[in-house]
Amino acid sequence: QVRLVIAEKGLPCEERDVSMPLMEHKEPWFMRLNLGEEVPVIIHRDNIISDYNQIIDYMEKNFTGENVTQLIPEPGSLLHSRVLQYWELLDSLPMDAYTHGCILHPELTTDSMIPKYATAEIRRHLANASTELMKLDHEEEPQLSEPYLSKQKKLMAKILEHDNVNYLKKILGELGMVLDQIEAELEKRKLEYQGRSWAAFMGCFST
Repeated sequence: QVRLVIAEKGLPCEERDVSMPLMEHKEPWFMRLNLGEEVPVIIHRDNIISDYNQIIDYMEKNFTGENVTQLIPEPGSLLHSRVLQYWELLDSLPMDAYTHGCILHPELTTDSMIPKYATAEIRRHLANASTELMKLDHEEEPQLSEPYLSKQKKLMAKILEHDNVNYLKKILGELGMVLDQIEAELEKRKLEYQGRSWAAFMGCFST
């Protein structure tokens, strides 16, 4: 979503990939930016923002002008209420479960692009979770130790919960129904706005 917003608005930026399978999100330099170890993170001037909804709001409010595309309709308009409706619907989906599940069980995906090392790395961490948590040592960054350990324990518990094929099949089926609903609504609005700009109906996540 964030990449789409940057592209649609035509904003220049420097991008750095952070490999989660290679545990780059656990390095001290990244944890100083975001103790939650989550991506994406955007840095603009003195502002560091890690929640993607907040990132989108920030870019929409701070990057404006005649040549900059407005992606979210004016508050109070019908289009704005539609954007919020579907934004909330998509936000309610268990995105972390899709991510963990499809890495742990690539057989559930079609034409999976997930590298085998990603699955092997996560399974290795699950197998050694207790030992690794006991050995974690951040002597060079003591202020990171407690939040790091807390986050790791929660993450391991969450991944174990998502390592369930029946649960994954259930939520992937539900995801398919939600996306079918959105596709049908987009087709309806495409006809309604034929000949006019209608992309704003779904805002940044439809372009």
